[in-house]
Amino acid sequence: MSLEGLLALVGILVAIYALAPPVQRQSVPLFGSIWLVILSIVISAGLLIWRYAVLIFSYKFYPWSDFASTIGAFLIPVFGVIVAYFSWRRAKLTAKKDKRFRKFVQTSIKENRFDESLRILGKNEESIVSVLKRETLDLIFERKFIESTVNARNWIHLRLLSDEKFIEKLTDRFDTTNNLMRVLVGAETSPLHSAIVAKYGGREHTRPTEDEWKLIEKTLQNPEWYMSIRADYPLIIFAYETVASGELDERYNLKGDLYIAHQGESTRLRCPIYLALKTHVLMLKKAIENEGEDDYYVSDLWDLFRNICDHSRYDESVWEDRDANREYPTPFAYLMKQIFSDLEDLCNDSYKQGDRPPGRIGSDLIRTWPTCVAHLGNSREKVSGMFKYELVRYYLIYALKMMEAYENADRDEKENIKLWRDGLVERLKRYSRGNKRLREVLFQSVNGLDLGKRYSDYEDWLRGELGLKERPRPTN
Repeated sequence: MSLEGLLALVGILVAIYALAPPVQRQSVPLFGSIWLVILSIVISAGLLIWRYAVLIFSYKFYPWSDFASTIGAFLIPVFGVIVAYFSWRRAKLTAKKDKRFRKFVQTSIKENRFDESLRILGKNEESIVSVLKRETLDLIFERKFIESTVNARNWIHLRLLSDEKFIEKLTDRFDTTNNLMRVLVGAETSPLHSAIVAKYGGREHTRPTEDEWKLIEKTLQNPEWYMSIRADYPLIIFAYETVASGELDERYNLKGDLYIAHQGESTRLRCPIYLALKTHVLMLKKAIENEGEDDYYVSDLWDLFRNICDHSRYDESVWEDRDANREYPTPFAYLMKQIFSDLEDLCNDSYKQGDRPPGRIGSDLIRTWPTCVAHLGNSREKVSGMFKYELVRYYLIYALKMMEAYENADRDEKENIKLWRDGLVERLKRYSRGNKRLREVLFQSVNGLDLGKRYSDYEDWLRGELGLKERPRPTN
């Protein structure tokens, strides 16, 4: 190695550093042990200068000393660069590096380049909460950063937020949750999508990986975690904003064959309303399974139903089209039917064949479902008459099944079933009192019940409870 060769090496290193993007230029000194590179270059330069200097005094090198000094002058800077490289690759964060790393993340956000930030977070995922300050942790959850990692199919932000210690250290956990949940809903795919597909379909040949399932069970289907950060709030608000903006009114009031499709990939998996609904329902099912008695915001389903119903529009050319799906001709109709189906499913889970009283979740379900029924019954020109009667009938049939279960139950079970039965009917009776439009809808819906069903024996009981007229008798 000559002095010219060392200068060439230094020139190459400086050129590489100068050509690197701003994000990389901050990453290298943050982790790369630059001091070691500089020290090795200084030592190498000193060794080479010494070789030239001693010649002035007519010093003759021994063969071994000439070889050793030449090789040493070459290996020392190479060794420094190699050590610095592996130190950079390791990217170990410490408390002393917090301020510099925060500046580095700010540069990443400014440049909109997050590959290096993501690599560093991945290397330090287990220790981040203990070495970084609150301000830096908040910065990691900037929405642009989250979008970049989610688009790269990396769920590190959700994994970080699954740590209770991490949550407690955040300045505002709810703002952090808002950023993350909105990005997950708006992404092409995420653990949120995977959980829904696994239960309800909509995207063929897609199943969560084992790691995704563990993350889903720890977060989105963990009621305690879900409610501790109010994950439901940004989901429901995002869905509400999407509906209220009116941007879906035209598309979602037309035929939606791709929206309701079960083969291939359904467009409902890109619908924030559907994703918010099913994510919340899956959490509620888990809360019921765990026999939770907290407020899990069952009323969110009512908020969704009300907004969907208000933006639905009856168009005879669409609803009466022979090629349209008779059960739910439009995406808005599909969503309303899904909410009714989910409410029934949740009631069944909570009811558990009468082995316990409604509890907090059951009581909330008993309030929410008839509220949706009443709102639909009072609506005008939102859906077809047939669809309205069918959904109301869906609810009434469930009330009749409760009556049938009560009649056939053992004495010990009757009291619990009675709470369900009376709760379902009483609230609807309260809504219909003095409301001619709703009473007419209830009357027509009861008249349309299939008399061949086993629960039809209790039709008179239902009419009496709701104060409805008897079924019209056929004339001879």
